Amino acid sequence: MTSLNSHSSPGMFSGSEISELCDSIKDVHRLLKSVGDFFTELEGAEDPGGNGLQLDFKRWGIRTITEDLLARQYAKIDRMVAIYREEQERMKERGKTTNGARVPPL
Repeated sequence: MTSLNSHSSPGMFSGSEISELCDSIKDVHRLLKSVGDFFTELEGAEDPGGNGLQLDFKRWGIRTITEDLLARQYAKIDRMVAIYREEQERMKERGKTTNGARVPPL
C-alpha cells in the first residue's frame, strides 16, 4: 500500500486543515459521549410516580440540540473530504503529465 506522505506535494494540506478535521471528529465523539451520559442520568432521575412530561421535554431538547451540533460537525468533515478529493483529482492530473504517482483513494 502506498503512503500518502510519499506522494504528497507542497500545499496538498495545510496543518490547519488537518487539525480542523481531527478536531471535528473529536468533537463528534465528545458530543455523543456527553449526550449518552446525560441520557443515562435522565433515566436514573425519572420519577416512577410522575407523568414524565418534563423528562420527555428534556429528551426532545437534547435530541434537537444534538442533531444541530452533529449536522455542523458533519458539515465540517464533509468540507474537509471535498478538499481532499479536489486535491486528489489535481494530483491525478499532475501525475499523468509528470511522474504518474498514484494517489490513495479516500
